Amino acid sequence: MKLAILGASGIGKFHARTFDKLNVEVNSILSSSKVTGKATSQDLKDSLGLKVNYYDDLDMLLNKSMPDAVTICTPNELHYEQILKVLDKKIPIFCEKPLFWNKKDNYKAFSKKLKVISDHPNRAIFVNTSGASYIKSIKNLLPLSKDLNSFNFNFITQGNNKYIEIAEDLMPHGLAMLIELFGCHDITSFKQEYSENAYKCNFYYSGCKVNFDFKEGKLFKKKFVFSVNEKKYVRIQNRSLKNYEVFLDCISQNRKIKIDDPFEVYASRFINFCTNVSNFQKDEFNESSYNLNLMAKILLIN
Repeated sequence: MKLAILGASGIGKFHARTFDKLNVEVNSILSSSKVTGKATSQDLKDSLGLKVNYYDDLDMLLNKSMPDAVTICTPNELHYEQILKVLDKKIPIFCEKPLFWNKKDNYKAFSKKLKVISDHPNRAIFVNTSGASYIKSIKNLLPLSKDLNSFNFNFITQGNNKYIEIAEDLMPHGLAMLIELFGCHDITSFKQEYSENAYKCNFYYSGCKVNFDFKEGKLFKKKFVFSVNEKKYVRIQNRSLKNYEVFLDCISQNRKIKIDDPFEVYASRFINFCTNVSNFQKDEFNESSYNLNLMAKILLIN
């Protein structure tokens, strides 16, 4: 299986690491220019031992490298057009969250785009909203959904986003966790506030009171903590480019759980989908599109 990565620096580099680890041939990358493409391809060779062809034109990449699958790690506003070009070639897509996003869209424009993708005859899309994996790993420790009355999520990264863009970047993780806990419901009683480096919101989801508290900035210490009915869970990462381990420290239960790398879990499901000749499997578009639609309802102008 040959894989092309659109945007192979930043998070795209971890896509390259993971798919290479899973025995997928990363054979090409798309960059914003030939200069950055050359630099990124050299970096992938030096750090991961990968030899990739680089392009600055998506049509040329698709026609020359002929990938069996594509991952999309480019800026959010580029996703929509790239998704349609790749699907037109009948190539499955693994996309970084959000599936697509343009803050200049109103909700009506957004909905039209979502429907175009949803109705595409070649639709085969997986989205990396891997926050759900953390909930799945502790489901046996949690009360039934009907007994859940509070969910708090505090996520701090060293990202570059400001103001409302912080929500656009981090909210999909929290929504994925809620969907895993409760299924698909509407958000009610929504309130938000934000500053240059921080975003907060609170709302109700399936009768549960929810609080999201996000921060981004180079000087912040990374943090990923969530609580369910006031019982706290802390993500602990042992990370390098070639090796990655993740644990959940279950504070109230006084135990630490090693969990499978959430990204690797999602990537493995995508590979299985792509290599299943019978192709009876469904893609994972519906759950991720519901996540995206929830975010659009509260962040885009109606």
